[in-house]
Amino acid sequence: MVENSGRPTGSGFGTIPPAIALGLLVLGAAPALAFGIGGIPHTARAGLAAGGLGDLAAVAHLLLSGTAPYSATFHGTLPFIYPPGVLLFLPLPALAGKSHFVLAFALEMLVVALVGVAIVARRAHRPGFGWALVAVLGALGPLSFYRPDPAIGLLLLASALAASNSRYATAYLLVLAAGLIKEYALVALVPLLALSCAAAVRGRPGFWSRLAASFRPPLLALLPVAAILVGFQLWSHGGLATSQLHNLDRGVEIESLPAGLGLALAHLHQVTVLRGALGSMEVTGARLHLAVGAAAFAALGVALLLSVFWAGLHGGAPPGLLFAASIGAALVATPVLSPQYLAAFTPCACLAAYELGGRTRAPLLWGCVLLGLLTQLEFPYLWTSILGLARSGLLVLEARNLLLLLMVLALVAQAWRSRQGASGASPVPLPPSPTVTPARAPR
Repeated sequence: MVENSGRPTGSGFGTIPPAIALGLLVLGAAPALAFGIGGIPHTARAGLAAGGLGDLAAVAHLLLSGTAPYSATFHGTLPFIYPPGVLLFLPLPALAGKSHFVLAFALEMLVVALVGVAIVARRAHRPGFGWALVAVLGALGPLSFYRPDPAIGLLLLASALAASNSRYATAYLLVLAAGLIKEYALVALVPLLALSCAAAVRGRPGFWSRLAASFRPPLLALLPVAAILVGFQLWSHGGLATSQLHNLDRGVEIESLPAGLGLALAHLHQVTVLRGALGSMEVTGARLHLAVGAAAFAALGVALLLSVFWAGLHGGAPPGLLFAASIGAALVATPVLSPQYLAAFTPCACLAAYELGGRTRAPLLWGCVLLGLLTQLEFPYLWTSILGLARSGLLVLEARNLLLLLMVLALVAQAWRSRQGASGASPVPLPPSPTVTPARAPR
């Protein structure tokens, strides 16, 4: 098998077979749908991933009843801290009623994922790429169907593909649209800014011409997004901005890399697991040295992001690789590593695997699958063990975090290597595949 770039894939493991991809999809979707139906035995553990959907159901019904979003009466037991893009996913499940909201939401996300995969895979022109996306989203388990994060991952994928074809205004708009769902998606602006500025500098001789060309795409994309935010700010009488400030109330989540380091330093002694102000499970304890660990990983994440920006600015590194590396760097840096964030990282890492080709593709693809499976295992199936600080659950969690860290470091190293090997030419658009994609593959 030969990669589109002409480089051999290196082994027969460079694609994910359709049977495995479909099996992983069933593994993730079936428990989510079964719990939503209700009354089906052995689905309670999968249902742990549905936590938070009850609050979203209440928000959806308030929205349909005419309550202004982000107003004082709009918040439930917890502050509604999501950007307005999340509201798009709520009305349809709400029409099914509160008792069927979970099932309807899971069905909606299943449709969103499959349709999004079909669109993105068609644009990518990469044989087998659609099956890889199905596999990594399915590997994350019920979480993929109880959160809107797969939509974020697919929007970021579409943005990377637009950037590869030098459609930077579209690429910016797609990243900002993903950021309207959840803010962490905005980290993809780092490599996108580097790519668009590099293209502007290479294409124009004068300083002012280069400056105008650099700022035109993000400004064009920002106009409609700013209009949406201003509209919601006015509609909510200032509640939108106030709600977003609640994100500052977060502590160190038990699933984050700083928490893992702290747990290792404390040897699980004098550790307290508590529910934070926003409902996430956080750790605290005098022997955890959380401030030091959080600062260390934040510094590492910033250093990785700067490396990604530098690689993008100098050309040679493909957009998917830069997007995956930047999202991964943010996951390393953050003290709030919710498992659904992997639904944005792994699809971009799959695109990076196809862009790089050669011997790199198979380890990256299957690493994404393993990352998803470990995440599914720790949440929801081993979640109670983790909260009880049982070693069985914590070992799985920290194995996931170690794999994530290694993959991110490898992606940044590949981006740096691509920069060093670049000849100064602008990023090469993804070429159409000379091979016809099998008719039964998802697109």
